[in-house]
Amino acid sequence: MGFNFDYSQTLWMKLFMAKPDFPNNKSEVFFTFEQALDVIRITDAITQGIKKIVYLVGWQGLGHDDCYPEMEVVNKYLKRDCDATASESLWWLYEEAKKYNTVVSFHGNVADEYGVNASHPEFVAANALANGMDGKPAVIEVFNGRDAYKTSYSQYWESGLFKKYFDRFVEATPVRQAGTVHLDNFCIAESLNPRTDVYAQNDARNKMLDYIASLGIDVTSEYTYRELPLRADAPDHPIRKLYSQLPDPLPVGGAYEAPIHALGRIASAWWLSNLTMEDCMKISPKQYCGRFTDRSQLAVFYAALHGEDIWMRHGTDAKAWVPEFTREFCLGHLPYCYLNRYDRLRFEEDNTLGNERYTVYFSDGVVSRAHGGIIKKNGIAVKNGGDALLPVDLTDRVFVAYSEKGKDGTWAIPDAKFTRASVYEISASGNRFIENVSVEDGKIRLNVKPGQALAVCAED
Repeated sequence: MGFNFDYSQTLWMKLFMAKPDFPNNKSEVFFTFEQALDVIRITDAITQGIKKIVYLVGWQGLGHDDCYPEMEVVNKYLKRDCDATASESLWWLYEEAKKYNTVVSFHGNVADEYGVNASHPEFVAANALANGMDGKPAVIEVFNGRDAYKTSYSQYWESGLFKKYFDRFVEATPVRQAGTVHLDNFCIAESLNPRTDVYAQNDARNKMLDYIASLGIDVTSEYTYRELPLRADAPDHPIRKLYSQLPDPLPVGGAYEAPIHALGRIASAWWLSNLTMEDCMKISPKQYCGRFTDRSQLAVFYAALHGEDIWMRHGTDAKAWVPEFTREFCLGHLPYCYLNRYDRLRFEEDNTLGNERYTVYFSDGVVSRAHGGIIKKNGIAVKNGGDALLPVDLTDRVFVAYSEKGKDGTWAIPDAKFTRASVYEISASGNRFIENVSVEDGKIRLNVKPGQALAVCAED
């Protein structure tokens, strides 16, 4: 199954817009649609116009974790003053973001359902929620002070409710035009009475994913799903509480025993959980990629830049978030995209080095050594700890140099196919020209100040 985007070369992020304030029947707003465009514009300047996807979180109802799986009401507290409706503002943001090489899409959820929803009786009547041993829908978690249930995918699909509510979402938003959606926490909850086991639920989840694909929409998700019968990722997982109602002891064992469900259907994950090192070597990032939860894997493969955590810490203050974002882009995301270009051949492990124990060998003479944060191509370092000079995309026409502590001198640029370049300082307001330089024998002279990012743009 092909995808609309190559997520191994795309900067895809979430932007947390709002969360519910149910006691006061309103939203606590972090970013309005108008402020979101400011973030998108600045991000495009820093990232030199590469392809980006921004999934809006809390764009619906009163904010994050409201309404699911009903996703057709746009959060009115995010609208622009000049627009008649929040929906009008949302579509405005989608169109304006295109100017900044950004696809705006949505964080949603089809696994959770709330008892306060208008649709709740319909889900109960269709037996489309995971039941406890008493045959009644089981409260799995409490979100924002409200009982939260898990949908039982098999009945959710067979009843037609999935198509009904997902189609409403498609009608209300530009998700089909975006060609991608982030469906959070798409894990399986088995229903105990009547029993719908993990295999039936997985089969139904695949049908849901195939239906979404038939609409021309990719799915990214939160985790790597490797479910086994009556098992959860951890002993304290909320679904474990449901399963504990069974009279017999629950099975024990790790998720690694299960196949990676939905591989080929889910394009990328926010957290690449439950992956062995052998999985990392075998599965092409073009088929499945994201951010590693295993710190030793993260140290050697690097990772997609999330963005959301940075913006949540600093809010709309660009002076506060731009330096941190720039550092993560240059020392995390660009190395990740660079390594994703190449086939993963083999790895070595030195257990004396802890989380820096892996060295991975790629095609074309590329080696990533976690210890010291070193990436070399044919023996030439393109990243050495806090210093990196890497291409921003596959054209190899624009490179970004970054130094944590500052570096004035010769930098290696072995992938450059040009001999002259213009150098610019990267900033939130755009590139500022510094000088013209020559590229000789795969080397360039640059003076990069501490925490500074420079764009090196081909001139021939």
